[in-house]
Amino acid sequence: MRIIDTEAQVIADLKDEGRVVAEKQYPSFKVTTVRHPTLGKLVLLEGPDGTGAMVETEE
Repeated sequence: MRIIDTEAQVIADLKDEGRVVAEKQYPSFKVTTVRHPTLGKLVLLEGPDGTGAMVETEE
């Protein structure tokens, strides 16, 4: 499992390239799970400014 800092555009691109499985909004951040065709299962964390982190999970 890896955690990678990401910019807003990278998060948007990953959502467009993959299939969004679930999204949950919290007061200070948003969590999105994505199944990406080449990267597999991803968890995206977004802050209010759009930046955040990507977590690559193992199958």
